[in-house]
Amino acid sequence: MINKICSRCGKILPVGERCSCQPAYRRDYNKFRRDKKIQQFRASAEWRAMRQQIIERDNGTDQYVLHTTGALRPGFSVHHIIPLSEDWSQRLNPNNLICLSDDTHASIEYRYKTKHKESIQQELFAIVNQVTERGHQGD
Repeated sequence: MINKICSRCGKILPVGERCSCQPAYRRDYNKFRRDKKIQQFRASAEWRAMRQQIIERDNGTDQYVLHTTGALRPGFSVHHIIPLSEDWSQRLNPNNLICLSDDTHASIEYRYKTKHKESIQQELFAIVNQVTERGHQGD
């Protein structure tokens, strides 16, 4: 299993887990602002298993940063390229999921609110395609 170090407290955690020192605002956001159906999905065993599978497929690395700059940055946030609110049927499709760092994830979510959403999605799909092709070459 791949581990990471919490940037706030230094605790060693498995990639994909959030440290208990993370601010409570995330819990409040989930409680009051997130769609209940999406919230239940994110708490499900099937999502946790798929999320871990994507982190392992992407080697716990922010794939967007890797493919755009060549830099290695740990990634433990799994992003739905087509959001759950737009196409529920894509929620567990590995070709719709990509591993990102929290900063990259926030940046992409912000850019989704602009007129560049489709081009960003195309770029992310191309990255996922490269990652999956590279994974199949090792089979």
